Amino acid sequence: MSAIISIAKAVTGDDPAPGAVLNLGYLMRFLQFTFAILSVFACAAIGSRPAGAVDVLASAVLGPDNQLYGIATIEIPLAVPIVGRTPRPITVTSDSGRLFYPVSDDVEARIIPPSERPVPQPGNGRLLNRIGNLIREITDKDAPTSQIIARRATFLFKGHDPLRVRVADGLGDVGVYELVPTQDVNAFGTLLATWWASYAANAKRQIDAGDYPPWVENYLVAMLSGRTGNQLPQWFIETKEQGDPLWATLKYLGGAEEVTQEIFRRTAAGLTDINQPAPLRSDTAAMFELPEGPRWKAPTLPKIDDSVDTEPIASRVPPECFYMRFGAFKNYLWFLDLANEYGGDVGRMLTLRGTEDRSTTRFQNQIAVQINQLSRVLGPTVVEDQAVIGRDLFTADGATMGVILKSTNAFLLRSSLSSDRSGRASKDKSVTLKNVKIAGRDVSFLSSADNSVRSFLAEDDGYFLITNSKTLVRRFFEVGQSGKSLAASESFRLSRSLVPTSRDDTIFAYFSPEMLQGLVSPEYMIELRRRSSAQSDVSLVHLARLAAAAEGVKAENGEALGVDDLIDEGFLPVSFGNRSDGSGVVALGDQVIDTLRGVRGTFLPIADIEIESVTQQEFDWYSRIAREYSERFPQMDPIVVALRREDIPGDTTMERISIHAEIAPLTPEKYGKWAKQLGPPTGVAMRFAPDDIVAVQAHVASDQLGPPTHLFAAIKDTFPPEPGEFDGILKTYWALRQLPAYLGAWPQPGALDRLPLGLGRGRPVGPGMTKLIGGLYRYTGGGFSVLSFQPEVLNGSLPFLEATDVGDPATARGRIGSLLGSQLEGWVNNQLYQKAATSSRAGADFLNLFSQQLHVEPEDAIDRVTLVLGVPLQCPLGGQYEYDQVEKRWRSTAWNGNEPLPNPPADYLSPLLNWFRGGEFTMTQYSDRLVADVQMTVARGDVPQ
Repeated sequence: MSAIISIAKAVTGDDPAPGAVLNLGYLMRFLQFTFAILSVFACAAIGSRPAGAVDVLASAVLGPDNQLYGIATIEIPLAVPIVGRTPRPITVTSDSGRLFYPVSDDVEARIIPPSERPVPQPGNGRLLNRIGNLIREITDKDAPTSQIIARRATFLFKGHDPLRVRVADGLGDVGVYELVPTQDVNAFGTLLATWWASYAANAKRQIDAGDYPPWVENYLVAMLSGRTGNQLPQWFIETKEQGDPLWATLKYLGGAEEVTQEIFRRTAAGLTDINQPAPLRSDTAAMFELPEGPRWKAPTLPKIDDSVDTEPIASRVPPECFYMRFGAFKNYLWFLDLANEYGGDVGRMLTLRGTEDRSTTRFQNQIAVQINQLSRVLGPTVVEDQAVIGRDLFTADGATMGVILKSTNAFLLRSSLSSDRSGRASKDKSVTLKNVKIAGRDVSFLSSADNSVRSFLAEDDGYFLITNSKTLVRRFFEVGQSGKSLAASESFRLSRSLVPTSRDDTIFAYFSPEMLQGLVSPEYMIELRRRSSAQSDVSLVHLARLAAAAEGVKAENGEALGVDDLIDEGFLPVSFGNRSDGSGVVALGDQVIDTLRGVRGTFLPIADIEIESVTQQEFDWYSRIAREYSERFPQMDPIVVALRREDIPGDTTMERISIHAEIAPLTPEKYGKWAKQLGPPTGVAMRFAPDDIVAVQAHVASDQLGPPTHLFAAIKDTFPPEPGEFDGILKTYWALRQLPAYLGAWPQPGALDRLPLGLGRGRPVGPGMTKLIGGLYRYTGGGFSVLSFQPEVLNGSLPFLEATDVGDPATARGRIGSLLGSQLEGWVNNQLYQKAATSSRAGADFLNLFSQQLHVEPEDAIDRVTLVLGVPLQCPLGGQYEYDQVEKRWRSTAWNGNEPLPNPPADYLSPLLNWFRGGEFTMTQYSDRLVADVQMTVARGDVPQ
């Protein structure tokens, strides 16, 4: 009977209560609907584990003759329901190689709450038990409302012969079942729809949980939709509102995943931007010339003193480039060592992602510049100054960047660089070294056909440029001849008057208005859009070849299918490769290369790509962007970031890093309401209590608060409530009551006093202290108004609160004490651990999906994933993914078991806490510029000498 209940619920959608008696009508509906399926069930358990005296239901159904696949399902009712936990999904495999695209789900039934159960007869404490159950129902809002009553796996298969399937659940084999396929068109349609709903929902859950590009999940949904005739799920085809074009532009420039995901999904499904079938070929007659860019306005600059000093190396930098100067060679080594401490990715200082970014190493390899022990010794003797320049920072795809060196000994530097380049060419047959003519000058060019090596070496008057961009070389020579350089621009000279060379910064970075405008030019934005499609095409070919191999579809010669064959076999959409610029992809062995841009990660620099024409969609899309910038953001404000490192006397493991940033000239109106609500700079700073581990303040001008007011807040050293406790108004209220913190204003704004019915005044409970509705305490006195849910926090902090004049004006200030050994350290570590653990589990689940869905052997999975994603997968907990041959599942060595530990292990320290030892900041908004200063104490690892 329990088996019938579970299957009835799964098939009809009705929800009989556990233990209830089925009425005759329900039973008849169930029998009528499932008679066809039950008549073809053929289930023979071989060496299976006992199922608790319940029957396993299984079927294998063939559909119409034009269907590529059959559909099968195996459902195992549970003798004892599972309540309050999520078991591992069951897996199905077959030695025949005929089983494809499985998905597992759980059959759930509602738990009948005590309030809906019949009142028991008095006696033996039954009524008292019911009262106790009712109280628990009312008070325990998080109690489970459903229970798992059966485990189910559904999958596609090929062929008409019997199919032997092995079912496992992570603890071992559940059983081996032999399914005999039977043709039934009606049952086939029902089972296929059920499988598709579960498959698409499972893919969406995996995408939401992962911290890696979801190419595999999106490809499988798109490909199987086409091969099975099922409609794409709504979440797959939904197009998010474009919203603010300025914000959408920033997403493109930042490589936002939601942008690349939408492009990948449309490409994988063969759809246009408006989710219509893409044309089979481009209509060259319908192409347009490049649309015009934004109508930029020149900024109004103050008069700049002629005596402003600019460094000589800046005189060789084109004004449309960003400029990151290291000055002394030792500064470059410091930055390089810092990056190497975190695997070549400075972003790893904050957290580990699900994929490994090797952008620094990849760029160094592309331009053939490596820092070894010899160059550490030789560099300071031949390099006087050094800077990284470029048109963009798209290092994940292939940036337009280069390195300029000012030599002290041109002969030695030339000899060293030439020797390195010759050695690289002689060791690698795929790399060639030759001289080319650029702007009438001889330039050394080291390159490979796929652009993984692309290095120009240009020399002019003691300056050397090593770059991956032919355009940068040409501009390098033109600037040297014309003198129209970055150093000669008024914006740069203004920046150097505000951040002078005498500061001797470790790193000085300048992002010019021309560089920022260039990012929003039609050439850049349209190529960025096309580049995302090119990346999608490369991944899709890798995935399509894996899917074809999994299904045993090969070329006549037994080799992997080519692109045209993959389209013909339905593993790629019929519109695949239809590009308006005439480029495409080719497969060379395991590598897939874009014919115009090269290999992923080192695509041809955007500055070197010439766009001759655009499609109607591209024209309309960019024209809207250009119009918005012309009307709302017609000026680009230059950005300066200066970083300085200092040793801390007496401690070789610590150093102090100071960061100074400016946007000048500044037009605050462009930045919205937040910039307008900041008050003028003030030399007044709040003095906080010494046990406040986090403290912030801001000078604001708000209609709600009245005249300009100092708002401030602080948190004591504590283990704060979990973020989940702030979900919802009521939960947020109780979480804030637990938080030992206070919020204040000086001089008191009076906004609370203006609330109706005297709600802001409360009931007096002591000198200057009132208790407001909701348990919030308020102190007023000495011009202060301070709020806290905990009166002891107020009483302990009030003696220290003081508005002091510190002299240095600022709009906002803040500090974070050293977290080392604090309670807050444990909380931060736990939060970062939980995020990393979730991503780590998702990474292992992704490898399981990859292996199961595409039939990739465990020993090949990591390499194949890298080919698909373009970057290696990594465990965010710092472990290594490995395949458990016993449980037939992937896991991480960081787990110390089959799952990540619920709490951080004793030796776990998140990357952020590994180096951060406290810091403070100020931010100042003037009428014509914005200034920010940050000082941090940083712990360093072993640094090469």
